[in-house]
Amino acid sequence: MPRRLLRRYSIILIALLQCVWCATAAQKSRPSAKPSAAPLAGALISEWKGKIQVQLPGHKASSPVRGLALPAGTLLDTQNGLLVLTLQDESQILLRPHTRLILSAPGLGSWNYFQLLIGHIRAFIRKRTGGEAPFQLGTPSAVIAVRGTRFDVEVNRRGVTEVDVFEGLVEVSPKGVPGSSVLVGPGFSTRVAIGGVPEAPVKTDQIRPFASAPYSKMDEEFQREESMSPDELNEGEMAEPSENESEPVEGDHATEPSSPENAAPPQ
Repeated sequence: MPRRLLRRYSIILIALLQCVWCATAAQKSRPSAKPSAAPLAGALISEWKGKIQVQLPGHKASSPVRGLALPAGTLLDTQNGLLVLTLQDESQILLRPHTRLILSAPGLGSWNYFQLLIGHIRAFIRKRTGGEAPFQLGTPSAVIAVRGTRFDVEVNRRGVTEVDVFEGLVEVSPKGVPGSSVLVGPGFSTRVAIGGVPEAPVKTDQIRPFASAPYSKMDEEFQREESMSPDELNEGEMAEPSENESEPVEGDHATEPSSPENAAPPQ
């Protein structure tokens, strides 16, 4: 009898040790639950109309395709069309006509999702809480950061950036001038020129009388923009320089103005 009990206890002990070993191995094989160091880049084409060019990295420009995933480095040129992008968190960006934009790869120290070279976009950014990185986009003259809001950004031929906020708060910082950012609230706007600092926020209707708050849904906003005539789409645009002034180059930085007078926001 003692031998039988000893044998039974030995079998039970061996079985328990095997269970512990399997559990430990399974725990080691699980992927780390640590959050990623940076948000993922990329966007999908949701809607589009008109003549639009999409240039993927290493490829020639082509027409858009609904549902096409756009990697970092993609150049978008809306020409006379409209385009809606959907991000991975379901935030959406409406690109209006005559807009050039490059998708960026967010990373440590540079959380930018886009570089808006020239043109006008309308952004619907989902709220970000806790340790989530803020949504950021760059222009030739500014960096714009938000944690969930609705706002417009426009860049003219001189690289002057205007930000119009409809909901939430938007932080606008100048490029190359640290410690000079401003917070812009609903119904207010600011402008910043290349090499300058953001102007004190003023009511949007004072500098853009035709600006209107967007609808709550991007598809409704797209339909509204789609039904507008070209003249209506261009109403309220920032003043542009004369035709003999140079266009900005396609890249992260527009052509620098030749003098402080040229760097001032257009009146």
